Amino acid sequence: MKNDKIPKYTGPDTLHRTGMMTKEEIKNRFDNETAILYGQRDPAWLPEFAYAFGLIPKLIQPFVSSRSNILDIGAGTGNLSRTVFEQFAKTDDIRLTLLDFSQNMLDQAPNILAPFTGMFDIVNADFMTYNFEKERYCAVVSSFAIHHCRGDEEYLSLYKRIFETLSKPGIFVCCDVVAGNTAFVSKLNEQGWIDFLKSKNFSETEITKIVSNYKIEDSPASLPKHIELLAKAGFDSTDIVWKKANFGIYIGIKSA
Repeated sequence: MKNDKIPKYTGPDTLHRTGMMTKEEIKNRFDNETAILYGQRDPAWLPEFAYAFGLIPKLIQPFVSSRSNILDIGAGTGNLSRTVFEQFAKTDDIRLTLLDFSQNMLDQAPNILAPFTGMFDIVNADFMTYNFEKERYCAVVSSFAIHHCRGDEEYLSLYKRIFETLSKPGIFVCCDVVAGNTAFVSKLNEQGWIDFLKSKNFSETEITKIVSNYKIEDSPASLPKHIELLAKAGFDSTDIVWKKANFGIYIGIKSA
């Protein structure tokens, strides 16, 4: 599908809805989306996307060697996996596992990752219930997926299982939507995103729909909260490496 044929992102219509979407509703949404929409190299609705994604291979590089296994949680169409492959495939014999609960999204991954056929595995499963193999991966990465956790306990449970599936040494890197540490900062960050969408020529109606969907579907935690929960999960070292409006990248390291 040519780029000019890809529909503009706005998400589902949640303007007249009250209450958060259930996990099943979220899954159904992605199972009925136009999957190629999520495989774009620089999607118009996300600020500094190319820069942020470009950081992720740099962050995991010290942990990657020949025959390394890497896990992409909430991998969707394989957009982040493609970025990782482009960094390492020519020099290291790596293998990626793409894990996502939407088969519709995963069906697009072989197209996105066509240059790397035979170098990845696809698993259709929910990362909140999937049984990760212990100490299998040198790196676990994720983008725009973990915010579907509901509350601190779900985040902590996931982080504990990510810690267990990492080898020693290993790294977890997440690029995601995040909340502010206070209601005031959350509102300020969200306004920054709205201003960015305006700069990309999204209409007021489109922006209202996008923000409504964000508030009904996503349960982002603040960056300080993610750092706290990663430490509770066992990670020896944590950090925040990038933030723009209500988006950020944070990491947890499991030492040797």
